[in-house]
Amino acid sequence: MCKTFNNILFLAGLLAAPLTSLAYTLNVNINTTSLAGTSATLAFDFINGDGLTNNTAQVGSFLTDGVFNTALASSQNDVTGLLNTSVSFGDSQFFNELLQPITFGNSLQFQLQATNIFNPGSLTPDSFSFFILDNLTSLPLFATTDSTSSDALFALDLTGATDGLSVFNATAGSPAWSVQAAGNTSVPEPGVFLLILAGLSSAYLRRSRYLV
Repeated sequence: MCKTFNNILFLAGLLAAPLTSLAYTLNVNINTTSLAGTSATLAFDFINGDGLTNNTAQVGSFLTDGVFNTALASSQNDVTGLLNTSVSFGDSQFFNELLQPITFGNSLQFQLQATNIFNPGSLTPDSFSFFILDNLTSLPLFATTDSTSSDALFALDLTGATDGLSVFNATAGSPAWSVQAAGNTSVPEPGVFLLILAGLSSAYLRRSRYLV
């Protein structure tokens, strides 16, 4: 009986081992020299595409020689924090956005970190996009090569794979920007089979009770 129980525990322990998923860390650098002195709005958008609350994103290490006032920032839904520290995005709502007015200098940079979990039963993944908007029209300040015609500077689809990043270019040639991966690391998730261990243990205890 002890040998059988030990085998059950060993198998359940393997099943209960933490699963892993990829996480993105991206460094974003934008040369805004051609926009110096221009007032615009930075738009950070996080969309829950797969219908589950399963991903988060964080924008930090924000640096610029431009001028911005965090008191003028506004956000919608699952967003906390400000760019002078860090901003966290969740996907408990479909559309989550931070808007930060800014007057450009010569450069702007920030780091984006995001989990990368995808619901296989969904048609679309969660996604993070970054835009520069015209203050008067709230439309993109310039056109990009974004194939969706949304004119994002870049988009990150959280497909659970490593190929979810799309970086676009300004159609007029300026400004220029880069989005470089600082790392795509594996992070642990709780084992989905932990309940199996509890169930098997319960079954064993019931059987032992009858055999006594």
